[in-house]
Amino acid sequence: MPKFIEYAIRSHFHLAFFCFVYVYGLYHSVTNSWAYALMFSLGIMGVYNFHRLWKHQTKDLPDYIVYWVSKNKSILLIIAISSSLATLFLYLKYFGHLNDIHLLTCIAVILSVLYVYRLRSYNLREVPYLKIFLVFAIWFFLLHYLPYLIFDILTNPIEGALFLFAILIPSDMKDITYDPKVMRTIPQIIGIKRSLILIQIIVMSGFLYSLMVPSMNTYIWLLGFSYLFSLTLFYKKFNPQYFFTWIDLGFLIVGLSLLWH
Repeated sequence: MPKFIEYAIRSHFHLAFFCFVYVYGLYHSVTNSWAYALMFSLGIMGVYNFHRLWKHQTKDLPDYIVYWVSKNKSILLIIAISSSLATLFLYLKYFGHLNDIHLLTCIAVILSVLYVYRLRSYNLREVPYLKIFLVFAIWFFLLHYLPYLIFDILTNPIEGALFLFAILIPSDMKDITYDPKVMRTIPQIIGIKRSLILIQIIVMSGFLYSLMVPSMNTYIWLLGFSYLFSLTLFYKKFNPQYFFTWIDLGFLIVGLSLLWH
């Protein structure tokens, strides 16, 4: 794999870019949607890289990535700090006047901190069965509910929820041998093969829902769900450590299709 692609993946730049396009695609028809999409993507860069640096400090990273983080620790810290400050600037400049969103936003930020910061024996990600549901709740809040409060528009929440949950499972599949067994993630409980079947069930549910409850974006969601389903059929063709990046590409595909529509 070319080094710049590996760097983009491990620094979460790929996810930030895909999500910028996805969020902007969802809300491009409203004022300041570009600012929200940029704020969201920069927030990913800030929070996820701070998480990685903290887990490196507490020795919670998989062995295969410890060396890479050690080698790039300074630049990751710069990315994390600058992205977080830029996120805060965009939030205050474009959405700071919306007083009713501040408490919920603060709760989301606190949960993101407690996701990796231990209180006594556990951080939130290590609470049995909680990890994926916590991540899903934060992402759904930021992708659908907070934009609803800001823009007064609720865009395909059911399709978005099913799409998001299907995308989150492969991240736990990647970490199945590294996550502490006490976490009881979905792949730890049911295994890789059944996790792929679960993804297929979720995306087929989204596919059928899109057909049964059509909207102006129906064919776009059908495309997104079809893409995720097709990837599960060829899982063995991918490096298991990078399968999640191909899944994340679904954000970009749907986002570009929404912009093109």
